[in-house]
Amino acid sequence: MTTSTTNPQDVAAALIEGLVSHDVAAVRALYDGPADIDDSAAGRQIDGGFEKLVREWAPATITRVKASNVTHSVTGANGRFNGTEITLTLDKNGADKDLDIVVVSEFNETGGLVRNRLYYRLARVTGEQHVRTRILGEEPINLEPFNPTLAEYQKQLRAGDPDGQADTFSPDGVFNGHGESQDLRDGLGMGVYKGRENIRAVLKQMFEVGDEEAGYESGEEEHAGAIIEKLNSFTDGTTTILEFNIIHANHPVNRTSAGVAAYELGEDGLIKEARVYDEAW
Repeated sequence: MTTSTTNPQDVAAALIEGLVSHDVAAVRALYDGPADIDDSAAGRQIDGGFEKLVREWAPATITRVKASNVTHSVTGANGRFNGTEITLTLDKNGADKDLDIVVVSEFNETGGLVRNRLYYRLARVTGEQHVRTRILGEEPINLEPFNPTLAEYQKQLRAGDPDGQADTFSPDGVFNGHGESQDLRDGLGMGVYKGRENIRAVLKQMFEVGDEEAGYESGEEEHAGAIIEKLNSFTDGTTTILEFNIIHANHPVNRTSAGVAAYELGEDGLIKEARVYDEAW
């Protein structure tokens, strides 16, 4: 397949279609060189090792995929990177369940596909909480400057300030953590929060949990905040894709959680929707 003349969104959709149908040849044909996939369930698999991943891809083996729909796609860094968000409708034990996936694709200088990283909440498939550890190395592979709103969002995230972070959202903004609960202490992942004040409330809880984890006492002025290792960012001017690691300060096993987020701006210049795909909560 010649990806230089193919829409990157179509490449991502074809990859998911190949995984759903367990079609090894179709997946291999997408690449300009060895097949290279990093998957939430199977980890990173290169060339020969990827065949087992394709034949046993967890979302299409544990459940049955009924439908696939591309919802968003962002290309940046002069075409080097693409992030395509896809929603799968799963039949899990006779009930429909959505699985949201981000495919981050890397292309070479001629437009050939060289690598894919798949992010999705594996617990939506298995029913068990999962923590995805480091995917990319410690050195960033590409960092484009953040727009002022997103730069402020990241600043307040690091400071542990839920008010400052919430104020970067539009009044009717959305934070979608793709989890299954509104209460973080349930351990089922951050769900969908609509409206700035609901976002403010869950961010407050998130920072409280982070402070407890880091050993801060309730009521202290100092906060642990969120230590985010930014590893890859690219934008189309409206939506920014950021691949990151969350470094859990003072965690007993020094836990690191990998993830990706899509930050979409509204006409008011504030965040219209933050779509976050990690498994830290």
